[in-house]
Amino acid sequence: MICMVRIAVCNDDMRFTAELEEMVRREAEDSGISVETEAYSDGGTLVADIEKGYRYDLVFLDIEMGRVDGISAARQIRRIDRSALLIYVSGYEQYLKELFEVEPFRFLSKPVDGAKFRKYFRDACARIGETEAYYRFSFNKEIRKVAVRDVVYFESRNRVVHIFMADGSEERFYGRLNTVEKDLSEGRQEFLRIHQSFLVNYSYIEKMNFSVVTVIFGNGKRTALKISEDREKAVRSRLCGMAGRKAVDG
Repeated sequence: MICMVRIAVCNDDMRFTAELEEMVRREAEDSGISVETEAYSDGGTLVADIEKGYRYDLVFLDIEMGRVDGISAARQIRRIDRSALLIYVSGYEQYLKELFEVEPFRFLSKPVDGAKFRKYFRDACARIGETEAYYRFSFNKEIRKVAVRDVVYFESRNRVVHIFMADGSEERFYGRLNTVEKDLSEGRQEFLRIHQSFLVNYSYIEKMNFSVVTVIFGNGKRTALKISEDREKAVRSRLCGMAGRKAVDG
């Protein structure tokens, strides 16, 4: 169940932005979904807020804007947040090929068709609801939880599992990585066991070669994690399979 969907609307036409915000509010009310919306008149301001730690589940983004255009903004957003859903709202369909690299969820043409907006909004909320999962653990007799989508990777060291989060923070608990892998295997967020000591969130993998996976954090920091020799072939095969499914789902 979704508790709250955080939505950004970014368009340099403030009249259109207000209309789109109203469409969001009406559809959210009809769907019984709680939303928080924030309006931006340019991509630079939106990116600056995300760099400060603002998190949005869904971003409606224009392509042609002054200062920072929608495609440049999306590239920077993807550097910080790999899980936010992006819906482009634009009259310029000639940019469609450029959009693939930033993995947009949907594209709405102007003027916005009400039925399409309703479908895309509900599809987005359904996707957000599916991925809004938490991993719960106990440390120092305290029950804690982290949003699974914000976990970059788990690392096991001396019977302690360390959780490295997208914002750079770290949690830990006593346990086994095999148990963590099993617990997460039924979720929609896909994790890849690249080593006896590393369980990596697919969403944060930037690149890989034969022996190393590079993950990227929200602040742009990168970490290289070793793939164990006995897992190299299986990791490459599964990573290709994941990439294929993401392309079809998108």
